[in-house]
Amino acid sequence: MRVKEETPCEYSDNQSLAVKNDDKDAKRLKSVVSAASLSHSQLEHIIQRINDPQPTTLPTEIHRFSKNAVRFLIVGDLHLNAKESITKKPLCDFRKFKKVLHIAKEEGAEYILQTGDVSDGENMRSEQKYSLVVQGEDNVIEYCSNVWPDCGLRTFFIGGNHDQTYMKSIGSDICAKIAAKRKDLIYLGMNEGNLPLQPEYIKKILEGKGLPSVGPTWMRIRHPAKGTAKSQSYQPQAHIEALHSEFKPRILVIGHYHKMDYLFERNVHCFQAGAMEKQSDWMRTHDLQAHLGAWLVTCYYKEDGTIDGVRKRKLEYEVNGNEKWGKLMEMGVYEGK
Repeated sequence: MRVKEETPCEYSDNQSLAVKNDDKDAKRLKSVVSAASLSHSQLEHIIQRINDPQPTTLPTEIHRFSKNAVRFLIVGDLHLNAKESITKKPLCDFRKFKKVLHIAKEEGAEYILQTGDVSDGENMRSEQKYSLVVQGEDNVIEYCSNVWPDCGLRTFFIGGNHDQTYMKSIGSDICAKIAAKRKDLIYLGMNEGNLPLQPEYIKKILEGKGLPSVGPTWMRIRHPAKGTAKSQSYQPQAHIEALHSEFKPRILVIGHYHKMDYLFERNVHCFQAGAMEKQSDWMRTHDLQAHLGAWLVTCYYKEDGTIDGVRKRKLEYEVNGNEKWGKLMEMGVYEGK
């Protein structure tokens, strides 16, 4: 069967669309129709659309997040018993720490993640003993368990390289002993720990029940031992790129570097947690910044555990303190003739 081919519509004065030659609009229309090589049916369709336009409704919602969501707080290294060598005051910013915990509770966070270095440890350096509020395992356990603020939310935490000094010297896990004194503190392990994102699966773990293979969205809290790179995103990115796919979490929370950053690499949402410890003498002599603050994170997830969206917000964020004239500088400045 041969399909009848339509020939392009030719605009002429002899057709029903004829108009006066001196009509500028008609001449313009004639040139458009001729240049477009429209067929008769195409031209009729265009005229029909012009005479009877159909309303077009465009979608106003581009994407809808999953209804399943959980909000949590990320807090970095604490170094609760460290002190400033000049002022002798604690290096942990307890005012900032209490404030971010209060905000998290008010904003509906369901739990807290903490990235290790709860204590400052001992014998990290020969001179470290002069920058500790308390020393000795029992004293440090008692001090940390008392001064760690409790806002009524459960905190899941790991140990860091400073906490590990007790394990290396006397074979004791100080973080496990601190957690044993507080019902709100749940210890996940030294240097690394895994936790499902969803509160219902967290509850099953705490009750000693098993988890299904599909559904939980796994998070990993990690405290590495490497030094800070010149680019603050380099170490986390290198770690994610080196991970075997079977060991790759959906969310990775990293401490140790005292930096606040976020990157999305290999389908991993990676947070550098920052810290609650102000810039120490050691950091200052090594030209290392201290990023103080915390992350308030909301994750949207599907039934199979896939993360559908992430909203993140920095709380009480500052780098090396507020940018004002330092009061301590006055101690070493003399102006005179």
